[in-house]
Amino acid sequence: MEPRLSSVLERNPQEEEILGHLLGMYAEESQVYRRILELSHKQGQIISDGGNLTDIRRLLEQKKNCLEIIGRLEMAQQRTKSEWEKGRNRWSAGAKVRLNSALHDVSDLIEEILACEEKNDMDLIEQAGVGQ
Repeated sequence: MEPRLSSVLERNPQEEEILGHLLGMYAEESQVYRRILELSHKQGQIISDGGNLTDIRRLLEQKKNCLEIIGRLEMAQQRTKSEWEKGRNRWSAGAKVRLNSALHDVSDLIEEILACEEKNDMDLIEQAGVGQ
């Protein structure tokens, strides 16, 4: 009788299903966050060009809509996220690495958005101060 391969190499259908749902959610979130970053850059351009507040408000509304989409994605996968947390001690290292990578990608986008938003805010404040 041949020795059995390590269980690490065996497929875990529950792990694959949960991981698939979470990776799909984070991929969708990444797309939405990229859209928010694009809108933030446009907002910065409008501010630097001295554009009007109506254009900025339109972009803010679009960003708000994007954040609502992310909220809905998170809510829809809340149960799956809980299942992942409950089973985290039994998931494979590969699954953990893949999920961590997806989370890192989303986190990087959020940091980039926050930096852009901070610059936009500072530019807007500077412009408002110059006009006074």
